[in-house]
Amino acid sequence: MSEFKRAELQRFVWMREKSHPPVFVGRQVLLDEILTIARMTGAEGVGIPGNTTVIQGAPGSGKSSVLSELEIRAPRAIDARVVNIANTDLEQNIPDVTRAIAFAASRDNAQWFDIWSQSGPEWLQRLPQMKGFNIPRYESLIDLQRYRPASTWTAPVIVAVDEAQRFPENKSAPYAQFMQEIHDAKGVRLPLTLVLAGLGDTQSVIRSMGLTHGLRPHPLGCFDVEELDELTGAWCAHFGITVGTQRDRIDRLMSPTDGWPRHVHWAQQALAEALLVPGVDGNADRITDWTTVHQRSDQLRHGYYQTQFSDVMVSSRKLVGRVMLDMANAQRDGDGLTFDQVVDVVEIYNGYEPGSAWRVPEKESKQSYVTHLIYCGALQRRSMDPSDHVLTCPIPSFQSYIIAQGGFEVPAN
Repeated sequence: MSEFKRAELQRFVWMREKSHPPVFVGRQVLLDEILTIARMTGAEGVGIPGNTTVIQGAPGSGKSSVLSELEIRAPRAIDARVVNIANTDLEQNIPDVTRAIAFAASRDNAQWFDIWSQSGPEWLQRLPQMKGFNIPRYESLIDLQRYRPASTWTAPVIVAVDEAQRFPENKSAPYAQFMQEIHDAKGVRLPLTLVLAGLGDTQSVIRSMGLTHGLRPHPLGCFDVEELDELTGAWCAHFGITVGTQRDRIDRLMSPTDGWPRHVHWAQQALAEALLVPGVDGNADRITDWTTVHQRSDQLRHGYYQTQFSDVMVSSRKLVGRVMLDMANAQRDGDGLTFDQVVDVVEIYNGYEPGSAWRVPEKESKQSYVTHLIYCGALQRRSMDPSDHVLTCPIPSFQSYIIAQGGFEVPAN
């Protein structure tokens, strides 16, 4: 049995939302697809038109974790590099992004792993201080190609952009043209691929920036039963936790999370806090008060609900509660509602009874109101099939919370 890793488990308790999880499970089909495209790009030595991958998910679905896991796997699996950036990096400083691409493309495998062992995911931020590499900043991908053509590259590079839904809708902006050049793979002939991750309307945002060819979003949802079971076992093993006879109790602790990645994290945090108590020391059989552990998990999860239940939703709590109740009933009947149908439901109930809680806030249109619900994680596209426009609530427990906040009875399953 491995030693209990107290210090590492304590660091886990302090982790924030963007931190990479200590144990990663699931999302295998998505990761394999991204890596296959990058491998093909490396074999060709140039980009493949339409090679962009779009990842959509509600807050807490694990989009950032997928990008971080991709950054770890790509060098080992296919000898590729990942430049993992935020939308603001492209909006504000393209030359630094091109320098990072040039740096990643010019390292051999041994050099890359040496840099990674020293800096890890922070290598990009530390790049300006790295000595002896003499990698200049290039104003555009065209400049990068001129001075560092594909023939000089040692590996394909995946440009992974988080929070892509934040890009302003402007296809003529430099950041949009940067992504178009990778996506179109015509004027820029470099072994680059593009991965864009964002909230539920990311595909429509990037379409407005001129990226249209062959795009099909990959929606992130809950872990299934097998994935959650695998995660629980691997998480305990990773920290050297002695499960003893408590696996059933731990599984019951995970059950209210619906397999939603961020909610699973809160349950793990509650369990970790209990395991860190002096005298328990990582042995689950020594936990004497499981009721308190469940209460702590519920507290953390409900605190997350409160952060996602925005001011717009609070001010229209009756309206949004009724909309989500209709959505729940449609999902129960196996139908779901499309974006325009949700707008129609908003239209029906807007002003249904006196009081502002029944009205769309003045600053919102009915369409932007529904988009806001997508941003808050209340709604998400059901599948990656481009012909399927149905929206669902990706987090059943959050749906129930919203309905209850409106003063309605949550329907039975």
